[in-house]
Amino acid sequence: MTSKIIYHDLTSRKWPVSWSPYTVRTTLSLKLLGLPYEHHEISYPDIAATLTSLGVEPEPEDVGEEIQYTLPAITIGSETIMGSRAIAEKLASLTPEYEKKLFPQGGQSRDAVERFEKEVLPQVAKRMGGMRKHIIPFVPLFLDDKGAEYFLRTREKELGNLGAARNVALEEEKEIGWKGLVKESAAPILEFYNSLDGSAKNGVFAFGESDPQYVDICVVGILQWWICARGAKEVMEGLEEAGDGRLAKIAQHCARLQGVEEALVGGRQ
Repeated sequence: MTSKIIYHDLTSRKWPVSWSPYTVRTTLSLKLLGLPYEHHEISYPDIAATLTSLGVEPEPEDVGEEIQYTLPAITIGSETIMGSRAIAEKLASLTPEYEKKLFPQGGQSRDAVERFEKEVLPQVAKRMGGMRKHIIPFVPLFLDDKGAEYFLRTREKELGNLGAARNVALEEEKEIGWKGLVKESAAPILEFYNSLDGSAKNGVFAFGESDPQYVDICVVGILQWWICARGAKEVMEGLEEAGDGRLAKIAQHCARLQGVEEALVGGRQ
């Protein structure tokens, strides 16, 4: 029997929909495996103190940085694990069944996740002209008050005034349209799926499968981030028009998996 799981997620006005591309991964992994959990919301400025109290150590490369602790995290038994990939590996290690659901092709499934992270996501950001411009400035609009203040204080040091950045993004989008930008940015993800499939065309998910696995969950994390930041209508329309609409189907399936009505396709804006 699996120990009680406490899932540490970011406070926002979007709950019960996880919005961060990384917390979404943990939400959907837990749902895919059918694991019950206690949901624990943490505001941005309280993350470090909470995880420190649970015995979490920052990653070596983050020691000394202003931001050393991030979400998601889960506490399972007496152990707290930080980071979406580490959490997925922990869950997969619990039973052979969970391993098979998250990483059905074993090493190939894990290699696909690595490739998505290192090769595909940078291409997506480049197509969009930088998610720093079109997504990140919109995040504080749906955070809790102290979370929004913390987000602005920490991100504006590098990105400049986010209110001004929103105006720039909206102005730039007038030419191609937000829906058009989504459609264009989705192209590298579709190419990625086509390269994984080879000749297998049995389903919409990775490797032509009929059920999602962890790499599909990683993809949906990005799509849900876009939707929470900018609204569902144009994002879903852009995904439906991209290629054969495969990404829209993946998003819709995982919305149902999350078990929240209209979690992706029309959730609270």
